[in-house]
Amino acid sequence: MRSDSFDERLLRWIDGHQVDALTSFSKALMDVSEASGFWMAVGLIGLVVVVYRRAWRVGLAVGLASYLGGLVSGQLKEIIERPRPTYPDALVQVGGYAMPSSHACFLMAVSIAVLIVVEWRPRRALVLAATGFVVVQLLIAVSMVYLGAHWATDVFAGWALGVPIGLLCGLVFRKRARSA
Repeated sequence: MRSDSFDERLLRWIDGHQVDALTSFSKALMDVSEASGFWMAVGLIGLVVVVYRRAWRVGLAVGLASYLGGLVSGQLKEIIERPRPTYPDALVQVGGYAMPSSHACFLMAVSIAVLIVVEWRPRRALVLAATGFVVVQLLIAVSMVYLGAHWATDVFAGWALGVPIGLLCGLVFRKRARSA
């Protein structure tokens, strides 16, 4: 990577502005997002909610978005083979390839699918959900770049990939309007 690229300049800036509290928070967030037990618990809770609410369309949209987001981003990583950042003060060392960010792709795909497939009432519930998704997306993205696990452009690529996956999954399972 060119030493004057956007990604390199950003990581150098981060390197000079690290803060203990943000480092601790970012590492904790990464630990949680990497823990299979956490995702199994989230999946189980989601399944209980889907069954209890009989929200089959939501469950199917989220399941498909999760699967496709992970599958497509994983396959693209193997094709692109972009190495992860390596700079003197990287706070974590992560294996595998960097682009696109699987976390960003997966979270974006699921977020978009949920926003499309759920019938939001009242309308402000949609605004609150979208705001929550944006906050989570940004927290994860900033943490991964801050720690040196991803280049910023890996995250942007993950988001760009997750949007059409989420749109597809949400639209496939969205309730159709009845004809008059």
